[in-house]
Amino acid sequence: MKIIKLDATNSTNDYLKEKLSTSNKKQTIIAYTFNQKKGRGQRNKEWISEPFKNLSLSLLIFPKNLSTKDIFYVNIFASVLLINFFKKEKIKKLEIKWPNDILSYNKKFCGILCESIINKHLVNKLIIGIGVNVNQISFDGLPNACSIRKILKKEINLDSFTRRLIQNIKKNISFFEDTPKIKSFKIFNNYLDNLCGYGTIKSYKISGGSKIEAEIVGLNRDGSLKMKLINGEIKMYNFNDIQLIF
Repeated sequence: MKIIKLDATNSTNDYLKEKLSTSNKKQTIIAYTFNQKKGRGQRNKEWISEPFKNLSLSLLIFPKNLSTKDIFYVNIFASVLLINFFKKEKIKKLEIKWPNDILSYNKKFCGILCESIINKHLVNKLIIGIGVNVNQISFDGLPNACSIRKILKKEINLDSFTRRLIQNIKKNISFFEDTPKIKSFKIFNNYLDNLCGYGTIKSYKISGGSKIEAEIVGLNRDGSLKMKLINGEIKMYNFNDIQLIF
């Protein structure tokens, strides 16, 4: 595995995509920076990161026999890996906000963005981007954002934190590369156990702007949610159909 520290970059995901375009070598790479200028999050939102306060890290892997139908299992495993890592960092009240944001005390401090290169029905190359708010204090206009420093009420050594996270990723790299491992029943259940809204009623905004009260009662292979509305009706929702209000 090659590890690259960047002084600054627009996006660590985009940096690895550029590396792919200029090399045919199949090498697992982690690229990270403390100064990401144009990060991207889910739903095409900008991931705003104060320079030298936070971590932006991307992992390039070459999975074996990963079907496009199973790509959401990568999100599941990455979310579970981070939840378990943050527990070791003494962060409490952790939850996964579907599909793969990490919350503490109902505030978001970590996000994941997976991007793939596909050949026919298989994923040949996969980039997993992780953004962690570490020492940032102010989040103007983002009332639901937080950082590890605000949660733990102390400043975090960015270098040490990054080394621990990279070591954790390296220990689990075989899971990312091996589809049967990430499809483990135990990992799937761990994801559900930590999923915000699983088995509890929450408020959601659905496409079109209306709001519903519902609980998550299941998760499909493609990552879509099985929801039970307060009137007892069961409905399925895809990623762009529904958003948690928190």
